[in-house]
Amino acid sequence: AWISPRAPLEESARRHAIGPVLRWAFRWEMIPVVAFILVYKLGDSTLGRMVKPFWVDRGYSLSEIGAISVSLGVVLTIVGALAGGWFTNKKGIFSALLWLGLAQLVSNLGYVAVAAIELPRESIYVASMVESFTQGLGTAAFLSFLMNLCDKEHAASQYAILSALFALTRDVVGAFSGLGVEAWGYAAYFAVTTALALPGLALLPLVKPRIREGAVQ
Repeated sequence: AWISPRAPLEESARRHAIGPVLRWAFRWEMIPVVAFILVYKLGDSTLGRMVKPFWVDRGYSLSEIGAISVSLGVVLTIVGALAGGWFTNKKGIFSALLWLGLAQLVSNLGYVAVAAIELPRESIYVASMVESFTQGLGTAAFLSFLMNLCDKEHAASQYAILSALFALTRDVVGAFSGLGVEAWGYAAYFAVTTALALPGLALLPLVKPRIREGAVQ
């Protein structure tokens, strides 16, 4: 069988590309980084999975859900991401992860209040808008952190690995979110999502040495 003369070169290039990426990923100092990536957006992800079912169960119309939670929510998330990017550039990645992460946590309390307390019908609009905006804030800081971890030579492969870790957590919690609501009810479930934002913030001192602040200033 004919073998392309380029095949050995391509195989050698793949080996040379994979080796540094694996050495970068499997270092002891990456353990707190991996843990942080898995949990930083955990509270936000667990809340987001059950927002639309909550609206439906509370009797809100599809037009309300589409206008506020979806359409306006997307706009506010983009605005939040832009604001989060500005804040990250001004204050640095560590400060952004801390303060914008706290904003993510506090926004979950809006849904806790709406689920637990008899409030005006429009209160959920406010909770939704705040949650969407802070989701953008936290995402901007988080993605800046992921990109900051990557080396220029292998940025694409390294970023793909880090993104896959984040997606893993998001998908796993999605599979169990409905069970949580059935077991505890919406108010308690949303309170749990707020608590789930704490481990990521607690890990910040451990990942701070991995942040190269000069790369974003």
